[in-house]
Amino acid sequence: MIQGAIHNPSNHQHFMQLDRLNQRVSIHIDGRLIAESTQAIRLLEAARRLYQPQYYLPADSMLTNLSQTEKSTYCPLKGTASYFDIVDADGAIVASEIGWSYKNPLDIASDITGCIAFDPKRVSITVSEALEA
Repeated sequence: MIQGAIHNPSNHQHFMQLDRLNQRVSIHIDGRLIAESTQAIRLLEAARRLYQPQYYLPADSMLTNLSQTEKSTYCPLKGTASYFDIVDADGAIVASEIGWSYKNPLDIASDITGCIAFDPKRVSITVSEALEA
């Protein structure tokens, strides 16, 4: 389904674009690798402002323990997001509400089903060179 810009039906100035990357995306927190994938989706979104790119990685590429929180938010382009804490082996919170996913996104955002994004202000995101075809 990934293609051109997807507009909010009730606000044409709010739109997003999803791009499947042919690159390795690595997510670190405090120097520790927490997720890595060659199947990431970059989401670019604009509304009142241009948001930082979001990188959605498949849930099976997580290299850390996540625990779903009570928090949820709604986006008219993506649907309802659930939030996650990073927890250690004992269940203690290492980073609170740092990641989110859309378990049942709206049809126009179905490509991010089963993927998790992390707050780019709180993690380091590295996008490598393009993979060979």
